[in-house]
Amino acid sequence: MATLEYIRGLKPAPHADGRELVKKGIEIGNSFEAPLTWYEGYANHMEFKKACQREGRIYWCLLMGLATLADEVDAVKQIYEFQERTGFKLGSMLHIPSGNVALPKEYRENAPKTTSFMLESLEDWMALRNAAPIDISLNDHHLVCPNSIETTVNALKAGAVRVGSFGQFLWDYPGFTDDVKRYSDMVTSLGIMASKRDDMFAVETYLDDSFPGYFMDCASYVGYALLEHYICTKLCGARYVISFGGLLSEGNTRIAVALALHELMSTEEQPVLTYINGSTNMQWDHDIHGNYGFAAQEMLLEICAEKKFHMALAINPVSITEKIAVPTLQELLDIYSCGKRVEEKADEWMPLIDWTPIIEMKDVMVKEAKTYFHNAMSAFKEAGIDTEDPLEMLLLLKKFAPQKLEKAFHSSTVNGQNEEVIPFYPTVLGRQTNEMRDEIIQELKEEGLAGSLAGKKIVIASGDAHAYGLQLVDGVLREMGAVTINIGVDMDPIDLLDAADEDGTPYVGVSCHNGQALDYGKQLLELARERGREYIFFMGGKLNTILPGDAEPTEVGPMLCDMGIQGDNDIKTTVVLISNHSR
Repeated sequence: MATLEYIRGLKPAPHADGRELVKKGIEIGNSFEAPLTWYEGYANHMEFKKACQREGRIYWCLLMGLATLADEVDAVKQIYEFQERTGFKLGSMLHIPSGNVALPKEYRENAPKTTSFMLESLEDWMALRNAAPIDISLNDHHLVCPNSIETTVNALKAGAVRVGSFGQFLWDYPGFTDDVKRYSDMVTSLGIMASKRDDMFAVETYLDDSFPGYFMDCASYVGYALLEHYICTKLCGARYVISFGGLLSEGNTRIAVALALHELMSTEEQPVLTYINGSTNMQWDHDIHGNYGFAAQEMLLEICAEKKFHMALAINPVSITEKIAVPTLQELLDIYSCGKRVEEKADEWMPLIDWTPIIEMKDVMVKEAKTYFHNAMSAFKEAGIDTEDPLEMLLLLKKFAPQKLEKAFHSSTVNGQNEEVIPFYPTVLGRQTNEMRDEIIQELKEEGLAGSLAGKKIVIASGDAHAYGLQLVDGVLREMGAVTINIGVDMDPIDLLDAADEDGTPYVGVSCHNGQALDYGKQLLELARERGREYIFFMGGKLNTILPGDAEPTEVGPMLCDMGIQGDNDIKTTVVLISNHSR
């Protein structure tokens, strides 16, 4: 009953009919042409992928987002020259532009600057396509953003075979708060994608960027994908494909998740999987060449799994520097070369692998994912949600607290059976976050800091969509006695200061990634000056940015410290700082 009451409280206010918005999008899509694949001998990109699937060939892609469009275009040309020289054929390029591309132009001036390139006009999108005869995909900051109609149309006109990322509908963007307008345009954009269905253009998601990034169980990770699949394919008529993996670092669960997604949603006409991303949460941030050891074994298992199960699962390797900085072109080519050389010996490993345990895991995930989806849809209908309207479904999910979405429909907690989710196969990052939190808490207690933050109210948030770091900080601060005001992810600087002022506290902490740290810090300080108030700011996460004139990111923690922000990126240092501060 509590879950139903919660859902009823989230029911969107009256809005436009999402079914009509899909029709509007189809009309827009039918008004222009989208160029097809570069692959000779195949009707389109999907036909090439299916040929790889049948023949057991490994499909590779690279993901890149350099500082300027000129840098990005030049890098693609160098990648093409590299593949022609080595014979290492690349399937597609995934381009990651600046998050400011996602905003209508009038919102961009005040948005924190990020590390990636800008796209301003159709000519910029075409420059990516024309850089080299390699298929392009445009996922981040396109289909689901406030500027989605323009970005989706331009991506298709440039021949992007996949446009996304569906899962990023959960993200917020600086200064833009009109959810009804944003998600109405998203549904229209899904209609645009539906108009290109016959040519095999597809909507892509990256599951780790959405609700599954908060989940504790791999089974609900798969079950959530069924919700996105339902909205995209059943309600909007577009093709839906899945990429995933950055937050899953155990080989058995990575492959079992892939097999479960494939079994549940692939068809003979279209495999549902696009790529599995190299995991990042096990990388070292020191002696980084050791990360090749982890990456090589991970890619070997994925190559062998594709040769065995024919899922059409592409491999997207991540550079050994991924944990600490945006990779350079050479670092991407290095990890790609590593993967291709691993592929050369994969057949020798095939007879040595017993896949039975992974298949058993897959079977449990399939069963539990179906249960999760059934529980969710039944509850939505019983709570009065129009589950046939894609806009209603998106507006509902956007308001759903991420931590509650898994707990509400997981088979271990539904109907109040258990207070917390009991995972069938725990997500690694969820478990690691809890273990790291407990380790830090133990260290702080041993140093005599237990209860040192008693009576302190601390506002915390994430400046982007990353949530696990925020959960860790929240747990540590609360265990030390603080009252935390966790306002969530994708928060603007003004949101943090508003929350601090409302609760009468000077303590404000933010987790930053995506190269936004320096701009974010400057905005916090400027807002503090305007308000004439003293705050104690601390920041953590990936504290880097691309400075003017540079093509690669710089670590800005010391710069933040010089500005008066605690930027040591060390929660223990932060606890001591706040405990010693008296108002």
